[in-house]
Amino acid sequence: MKKCYRKCLSALSILLFVVVFNYPASLLAEEINSKLDQYLDGLKTFSAAFEQTLFDERGDELEKSVGVVYMRSPGMFHWAYWEPYAQTIISDGVTLWIYDEDLEQVIIKDVAASLEDSPAAILGGEIDIDEHFLVIDMGKLQGTDWLELTPRDINSQYDSIRLGFVDGQLIKMLLFNNLGQKHLITFLDKKRNMSLDLELFTFTPPAGVDVIDSRESR
Repeated sequence: MKKCYRKCLSALSILLFVVVFNYPASLLAEEINSKLDQYLDGLKTFSAAFEQTLFDERGDELEKSVGVVYMRSPGMFHWAYWEPYAQTIISDGVTLWIYDEDLEQVIIKDVAASLEDSPAAILGGEIDIDEHFLVIDMGKLQGTDWLELTPRDINSQYDSIRLGFVDGQLIKMLLFNNLGQKHLITFLDKKRNMSLDLELFTFTPPAGVDVIDSRESR
């Protein structure tokens, strides 16, 4: 369960980054997605603490994690989980590092290859969103404005992705996977366009850890 959950968290981190930072806003239908257009306009960096909760198909909580995220356009992010275990996911826009401290293991991937078979590739690519997703403005629910993106591909690992905005700021993300589970990410202490050191977005594996390098060319 733990290894599977780690893999899911890594995929969610990548997906979240792509949705917020890499999706070309000009491709979105203006009448439906103005919330996201307005949020992306002028966005260069983003940082926040976060809480992430996994619920099963009955709505029971399976696990909660906390951490911090830093993002910088184009293509850079640093996503660190502190509890219930330490995991760091870093990208400089080309290379992706996933470091599990307690497993003493680092996995290295090409970012493009990591997204190749994921809905994240669609959200991050220069393609027509309407060709791959049905986008619905859900309106305001309990003080939060929600957009829902439903994949048209029946083989997608996600049934739907929801983005929640308050006063034009992204505060929540909901991902419903095809197992009936729900991932809720809530952002806290959000900072927009603050200066972020480039060293946050690169990684050198510590001495003595196992390194699994799956990049196509090294």
